[in-house]
Amino acid sequence: MPVRLIALDLDDTLLTPELRIHPANLDAVRRALDSGVDVMLASGRTVESMMPYAVELGMKGRGLPMICANGSEVRDVDSGELTRRLTLSADACSAAIEALAGYGLPVQAYDDGGIVVTERNRWTDRDRELTGLPIRVVGSSSEIAGSPRSKLISAGEPDRIAEISPVLKRRLAGIAEVVVSKPYFIEVLPAGADKGEALAWVAGVRGTPRESVMAVGDAGNDVGMVSWAGVGCAPADARPEVLAVALHVSPLPHDSGAVADLIDRLVLRR
Repeated sequence: MPVRLIALDLDDTLLTPELRIHPANLDAVRRALDSGVDVMLASGRTVESMMPYAVELGMKGRGLPMICANGSEVRDVDSGELTRRLTLSADACSAAIEALAGYGLPVQAYDDGGIVVTERNRWTDRDRELTGLPIRVVGSSSEIAGSPRSKLISAGEPDRIAEISPVLKRRLAGIAEVVVSKPYFIEVLPAGADKGEALAWVAGVRGTPRESVMAVGDAGNDVGMVSWAGVGCAPADARPEVLAVALHVSPLPHDSGAVADLIDRLVLRR
């Protein structure tokens, strides 16, 4: 069955380490769009930091969706408006903040003004570099817990994040999802939120069968969509947990045009 819908992760999949779209990937996505295939972005990022890439890829004006905040949000590319949103409950927000604070980790969230943090550090500055969003420091974590949030995020040394992740998953089981999106980022999402669940919702709304959906990702937060898609893919340098569920793995790493390789071989048959 031919691929009709492609979902692409951004960081360490479509983008180079310099946060630019690899020229081969840019060309392949544009050719896929022009051939009639729907191509969408699926990222842990906010809509504000995703939209410039959507514009560069030529996704505007095609009635396409995008998955933001690791599946907590689905938005319309043309308007940026929400078409679906899951939010953390007040109890989940408070429990996550308390748990992270117990490990001495700062908490951050996102609103229309950018990144909201309880404490600025090199990790929040790295997030600003990745997203281009301004940082606002608040005096209390209650200011974060007091508003509906699509996700919370914290950061620390990779060894520390790896140690904390399974413990946090147990503490928040049933009320929130916990994913490690980068070795130094741990994210708390609304219960049921996942890129794969959001991709399944998008495919259902658009009437696209699972077998005709392709997904490409590299990290722990991509496992859901890569395993759900009928054509699940990964670059050669993806995390082991993604390589374990991918049906197709490019021989190329992400910064050498892996997305272009996969689109050309599996979709455009070049």
